[in-house]
Amino acid sequence: MPDVQINVLDEDGLSPYSLQRYMDLPLCTDSDADGRWVSVDVLPFDASLVPPPDNHNLVWLPYDCRLQRFTYSNFTKCLMRKYPLVHWFGDSNTRRALKKVSTLGKWCAAEPDSLVCTCNDNTEPFTNYGANQRISPFDLDPEAGGAVATGAQSENKSRIVAFKWDGLTTRNNPPWAEYFTSDFEERLGRPNLALFGMTNWDTAFESRAFFAGEVARLADIVDAKYPGADVVLRTGQYYCCTSDMDKFWKRRYSRLRNSFFDQTLIDHFKTKFAGSRNVLVWNVAQLSERRPYKLREDDLLKCAANHVRSEIIETENQVLMNALCNNAID
Repeated sequence: MPDVQINVLDEDGLSPYSLQRYMDLPLCTDSDADGRWVSVDVLPFDASLVPPPDNHNLVWLPYDCRLQRFTYSNFTKCLMRKYPLVHWFGDSNTRRALKKVSTLGKWCAAEPDSLVCTCNDNTEPFTNYGANQRISPFDLDPEAGGAVATGAQSENKSRIVAFKWDGLTTRNNPPWAEYFTSDFEERLGRPNLALFGMTNWDTAFESRAFFAGEVARLADIVDAKYPGADVVLRTGQYYCCTSDMDKFWKRRYSRLRNSFFDQTLIDHFKTKFAGSRNVLVWNVAQLSERRPYKLREDDLLKCAANHVRSEIIETENQVLMNALCNNAID
């Protein structure tokens, strides 16, 4: 079947979704806003005012709010002011996001079509933080970027403690809950923001009932160990276009299964912490699902790890930076 493209012409600019009115929208303070991918060629405003485009020259524009283009330097300044200490949990998708953050956006900027940038960075040498270590604190400077933390935290830098885990699965060795020992706060501090990336491994290897029980356990730990901290829940990556045929891993991925696990996580945290603290949903799955199908298929079929390209990581990070910092930058 040939590709079909439908273009809707907004001649009078009166549609609430008109690009003519996009710059009049309020800035986004949510990382779950729905939107669409739009060609830079048809933007009626300067493209530098919005996040950078993907590898097909498409930019992500939410329907009801406006994303501005954040520099990682400004993001770091925002963290210093609003979230000077962050605990950031996740898998290899989180690692790729933090490589962008810790290099102030330089990671993969020069060679976006390399294997590291399009799919697999597992063995890439990296010095800005211990990307493959189980726990890796690093300090973030708005000019120099990230560096492995040594000693007490400086007032002139933000600190991110990166935790590597395989979701809430039984594949974690040692078990994920052992991060939160009795001297947890003494060793790693009390953060202003706790970010949890999961469901990729959980969907692949665990039952929904097991996952729901571990989510409840995590929420209780967050309640006890992170009093007053804002919480960000990162969804799993979008999965499409193929079946996982790996005989060793036997991962149980599907688009709807992934979405169901995401919603289980979100519903529990939103219910438990309703009215008591901020819980943001960083919906990275939505960004990929809204891309034209052919582009999703072309990119994801080439990457067995189901990692997105570095350009999409940039858009994911821009969504998060806007949500966290649009009320915190002068």
